[in-house]
Order: sequence, then structure tokens, then C-alpha cells
Amino acid sequence: MLLGLAVMLAGGCAGDSGTNPSVGGNSATGQPGATPPGDGTTPPGDGTTPPGDGTTPPVAPDPSAIVPTWYGVQANILQPFCAGCHSGANPPAGLSWEVGQYATIVSNGRMSTEISTMREVQAGNPDASYMMWKLRGQGPAGQAIVGVRMPATGVPLDPALIAVVAQWISNGALLGDPADANSGPPAPPPVTPDPPPATPDPSAIVPTWYGVQAKILQQYCTVCHSGANPPAGLSWEVGQYAAIVTNGRVSTEISTLREIQPSNPDASYLMWKLRGQGPAGQAIVGARMPATGIPLDPALIEVIAQWIGAGAPLGVPADANSGPPAPPPPPPPVTPNPSAIVPTWYGVQANILQRFCTVCHSGASPLAGLSWEVGQYATIVTNGRMSTEITSMREVQPGNPDASYLMWKLRGQGPAGQAIQGVRMPATGIPLDPALIEVIAQWIRDGAPLGNPADATSGGTSVPTFPVGSWMYVWTESLQVCTMCHSRTPSSPRCGRDFSCPPKGVVLTADNYNGVVDGDIVRPSRPDNSELWDRVTDNDPDKRMPFGLPPLSQRQLDIIFNWINNGAPLCPAGEVCP
Repeated sequence: MLLGLAVMLAGGCAGDSGTNPSVGGNSATGQPGATPPGDGTTPPGDGTTPPGDGTTPPVAPDPSAIVPTWYGVQANILQPFCAGCHSGANPPAGLSWEVGQYATIVSNGRMSTEISTMREVQAGNPDASYMMWKLRGQGPAGQAIVGVRMPATGVPLDPALIAVVAQWISNGALLGDPADANSGPPAPPPVTPDPPPATPDPSAIVPTWYGVQAKILQQYCTVCHSGANPPAGLSWEVGQYAAIVTNGRVSTEISTLREIQPSNPDASYLMWKLRGQGPAGQAIVGARMPATGIPLDPALIEVIAQWIGAGAPLGVPADANSGPPAPPPPPPPVTPNPSAIVPTWYGVQANILQRFCTVCHSGASPLAGLSWEVGQYATIVTNGRMSTEITSMREVQPGNPDASYLMWKLRGQGPAGQAIQGVRMPATGIPLDPALIEVIAQWIRDGAPLGNPADATSGGTSVPTFPVGSWMYVWTESLQVCTMCHSRTPSSPRCGRDFSCPPKGVVLTADNYNGVVDGDIVRPSRPDNSELWDRVTDNDPDKRMPFGLPPLSQRQLDIIFNWINNGAPLCPAGEVCP
């Protein structure tokens, strides 16, 4: 399960190279940052219209004094305006701009998640750096960006600060010296982050504005949706009750709906965004909130619904003290612990390749004819299997990770920035954790030893599991192979040659539940009228999906059918989905 809920309504801290005002983040020494929680205080006032919290934006640094190196740019620009959201274990869109990310972003050439052919920072060339496109709102020749201009608050970064970033890239995107972080006064004062908020006990929260705002909105929303320029102009601070409820603030995405319609949760767009759809499956605009992709605890959503159903009462300030922290939940399944994986074939294959690769690269007809199953050691290592994309290279060259094409594909480039063929792996478009990539590199560096079968039990964790009947269960068990073509970064060698990808614009990635359960692709409770079901069961091999691969097994088909037939839920009622 991912960690750290942040943004609540549209336009929150998300997108490539995002820059949102904040006073949180990390120091120039590379210590990890923290998402600033609400302060949990009970607002003063007379019990009618709660006041605002007086949040002020960060102080702008002096552009002329900033040393244009990574340390200077990160401390004086990225840290105050970006890392408040783009930090921590699960930053928006997986993009962290913390000081320790230099190697990932620059040395390893992190690719944009929106325009996958572009690096975020192309050293020496600002115009080819997608970071600059997002800060400027367009490419150098007016090319369109994907999503919104950053910062997502709608307030562009000072052109002089953008020029400093451009100068840094022009100079070769140098790392510089840690002392450069002290350039550019007056930088925002350092903030000692509070510990993350404890999950409130839903049954103890008083369903009034004061209770809901203090225990839910303040903890999971106002880190971005607060201050003078909140995302999409939407603040969820305690002083906004009159604007939201009394005056009936209208949604900025579906203008016929109010965000809060007292006594009617189903007509309140806030509920639509939290649930990912309307009460009859109507589509929302943009992403489900929180924008991190981790749904709010259903019990907390129900508290908000109960508050709205009761007429959205203001309540009294003391309600903010309700909802003491609930006992800690049991730890969720997690990814392997890189430091615990034994760097042998058995350790690497069981803990990394089996989890992230063999969903496509296994069986009688693996993708590109390349299987990464455990029995393939002799073929891959002993016999030196050659790459099918750069035929002069072995996939694994024992003793030399830089000469191993497997490493090029996992990193998205060669050690000197050489281009790979096709797309970076895994084909889902989500790069492998750098620490896991390093385990593979260490294995190769050590001579790619076979090891002992017991090494497979290293790693210290289990594969993440999802409740049967949930969207992620269906995607993991049945649909993941479809992302070879039906993704934003398709990997099938036939894409662009035999047909355009994603075919018909259909994206079947794990994060696109709302796009799948919409229109004709999946009609909840109607498998017979869902295009997805028609295509995976078509008798014509030229129409049946997955195209060019063996048909799905009966078990996989049953999983899809039962999910659609049961209403195609994101998470079945009564379940808790990671």
C-alpha cells in the first residue's frame, strides 16, 4: 500500500515537474522531507463563520544570488515551490524533486511521465527538457504540454527563477557544492516537520464541519488546498465553510454541481471525487481524489457523506477535538526490502523479476520471445542470451552491468546516455525502484552467480495482494499484459508499425480505473454489453485480445466476467483496498 494522502480536489499537487508552494520539504543535506500536516488546532470564532488560518506563501529567493547548480536550484526554487508535494515515499506521479534525487533525474536521465520521449532534464539543453516546458506552460516552439502548467496553483513561477533553472540546465545541470544551497537569500526559513497525522477513528468523529475539517480535510487535503493560491482556486481550510456550504461553492469541473449540496451527498461533487464516480457511475473530470491515487478510507468517506446527509451543519469548534487516533492498522504488504535480497539469480529472480517482469516474459510465448522465469538461467547467463533489440549486446554480461542490456532497459539508457530500443522496462511505464535496480547491478557485478534456491526467500516481504473482485485484483491477475499496447508508454514492437497505440485510445493501466469503467469499455453489471469482455472472448484470433498472444486462461476470463457482473467496483463493499 502506498503512503501519504495529500491532495483532495482537482488541480492538486500532481504532474510532471510539479511545483507547488509549500514550506515543507527536505534540507540541502539530502535528509528526506515530510508533508506538512494540519496543525490540529481548534479555530477561534463565534461559532458561525470560522476564520482562515493565515497561511502565507513562501518567501521568494533573490534570483541573482542563486548559484545555478543542483544544490542552489533545489534549495532555493524546487524545495520551497515543489517538494512540499513532490517528496516522500509516494510523490505525485512518482516524481520527487528532493535534493537526493539528482542521480535519478540528471545522471540516470529520468523520463517524463507525460511525454515519454523526453527527459525531464536534458543536460545542456533547456528546450529539450520537459521540466522547462512545464514551468513555461509550453515548449520552445509553442508545443503543447500534457496536463497543466506548473506550479499547479495556477500562479506561474517568477520568470527570473525560471531563467535560473534554465541557466543551470544550459551549464550542464551540474551538481555543484552543498554550500550552494545557502545562496539566494532570503530563502524560506527551515521548518521542522511534524510527524505525519495519525489516522482518525471514524466512529469518533462528530459529523459537523468542524469535526470533518479538522480530522479529515485538514489532515489529507489542506497541505495543498490552502493559502492564498490553492490548486484550482479551491481551499478546504476551516474558514471556508461559508464559501463552500452557505454560499454553495460550485465545482470547477462540473459546473452544474455544487461541491457540497446539503442533505444530498449524491448531488455533492466532493463525494463524486472521493468515490471516483457519481452515484450511478457517472464519470468525474480529472482524477479521483486524493490525487496520489490512494483512495480515502471508505469509513472516512462515509463520515463526510453522513455530515452532508445531515444538512452539512457547521457544529461547534469543540467538534474539532473529536476522533482520537485509531489503533494502528496492521502493516500492509510491501515491496521487497532491497537490502535483504541475496544478489544471486535465485534471489533476484524471485524478488524482482518474478514480481515485475514475468507477467509478460513467461509462458510458451513470452513477449519478444524472452522469458525471465527461474529456469532460464542457463539460457540467459551461461549461454549468453543476446538482446533482440541491440543484437551486439548480451542481456546479462557477467561482471559488467554497463555492458548488460538488461541494465540499459531498466535504467532507460546506457551508462553514457546511449539510447535503448523500444521503451524503458517495466512496460507499465512505472520505473523500477532504483534500489532494486542496484540489486540487479550488484548481482551482475558479482559475476551473475546462480546461488542457492533458498535465496528466493530473501527480501523479507510478500507480493502485494488485493481483495478478490477489486479493480487492482482484476488488473494484476488478468489485464496487466494488455498494457503492452494499451498504455501511455506501449512496449509492443507492433505499436506504430502494424497499428497505432494505445489502440482506439484505450488505456488499460492500473491507474486508469475511471477511464476503463466509462462508456463502452466496461459497463458495470453488463458483461454482455462491455467491449472489454467482447474482445477477450472473441473467437476470431485477429480480433481477440491480447492481440498476437495466447488467449487469456479460463481463470483470467472468470475473474473479468465476475468483476463486471458484480458492478465493476474499484473496491468491493466491506473490503479495504491498498
